[in-house]
This record gives sequence, structure tokens and C-alpha cells, in this order.
Amino acid sequence: MSEPRKRAISAGLSGSAVSSLRGALADAGVELIAEAPDSAGGLRLIRALEPDVAVAGAVMPGMDGAAFAEAACALRLNVRPAILLLRPPGLRLPGEARLTALDAALLDAPPDAGAIARALERLEDAAALPAKLAGRLAGLLDALGVPQHPGRLCLERAIALVWRDRRRVRALKGSLYPALARQTGLSCAQVERALRHVIDVAWRTGAIGEQHRIFGDTIDARRGKPTCGEMIAQLAEELRWEE
Repeated sequence: MSEPRKRAISAGLSGSAVSSLRGALADAGVELIAEAPDSAGGLRLIRALEPDVAVAGAVMPGMDGAAFAEAACALRLNVRPAILLLRPPGLRLPGEARLTALDAALLDAPPDAGAIARALERLEDAAALPAKLAGRLAGLLDALGVPQHPGRLCLERAIALVWRDRRRVRALKGSLYPALARQTGLSCAQVERALRHVIDVAWRTGAIGEQHRIFGDTIDARRGKPTCGEMIAQLAEELRWEE
């Protein structure tokens, strides 16, 4: 299953800026589906539509771009959007250093398709769980017996990507594995083999009580261990519950 075309909303941009943006987004494989005149409207669209991308002005009515990114990041969503903030060339933004942690990037206005595509790829590669959840995931993987191996890194990154976008677990080979391959330098086939290896080791050596607590009766009794997709999806959901 291939990755669907990305969907975007805009917030706090003028009519001419939106017209120019629409074409650049389309050339980058992203469809602009809704527009809001200000930050509050943009947050409402994010909550209602759960887009893949939100494009906003670095300075707009109500709040600046960094505050907008922080407010968007705090929303409870199935899909957490990448946030692109458009600024006049050279403008410095308060809170700029924190933007990557908020899944946000600054682009000079007007952006072209190449700049948009590169920014989205950088944000995906930098995607990480919040520190508290990253620590909890490390504890879960230790308790499950997942060894220190390249497959564990793939598993951690896969869980972070699915925690951000639940849809990706339905497109392992079309979306998730290619993203992991780009991040790790492995091929998609090597990513899948590494994941299978650490899951196999975990189910032979890990704590049975923890396995049952997290996976319960969701695992096929004849197989005796989760598939790669089941492992990633269930641990991402465990983090969502804890969040």
C-alpha cells in the first residue's frame, strides 16, 4: 500500500500568499485542503481535519509561529502535522531553537516545491518521541527483552513515526519501511529482517508477564509472537495511553 498524497491547511496567510503556496505544495505532492485567516482558526482546522502539514505565517494575528507550533504540538491527534512557518527572508523568530522538537521548520517566503519537500523530509528524519515517552519506551523494550541491535533502533524509530501518524502502520512497505531505510541507511528488506530478528529474540528471552500485559490475547496463538506491524502498533498505542 503506497503512501497517500499529503494534505495541508494554511493559517494567517494573505490571499496572494495562499495562491502561490497552493501551487508549490502541489508540486511537492501536498494538497492544500483548507485555509484559516489567523492562528486560532488554524488550530481549529488542525483539530478538525488532522492534516499532514500545517503552513502558517511566522508572524500572524493572535500569536507568533513558534507559539502556534507549540499549541499545535499540544493537541491530542491521530496525525500530528509537520508545521512549516513562512517568514520574510532573514527574519529571526523568538523560540526558534525549539522548532524542530515541535515538528516545525522555518522557510523563507515564498517557498518553492523543493524547499517544502526538503523541509518535510528533514522533519520526518528528525522525528523523535518527547523525552518522557522516549524513556518509557526504552523501559518497555528492555522489559520485553528487545536486544541492543540495529533492529531495536528501527523499532524505536518506527514506533515514533506511528505515534505521530497512526495511518503509517497500515502502509509498512509503502511508507514506514522506506522512511526507516532513509533514516538508518539500511535497505527496506534489511529493515524488515532487523525488526523480525529483535522481535524473535524478545519473545524467546523477555518477561512473559510484560508481554501478556501489553499484548494480551491479540497475538495469534499458533504464531506465538507479534508481527512487525503488531509490535509497532501496540507499543505506539501503549505510549498514547500513557501520554
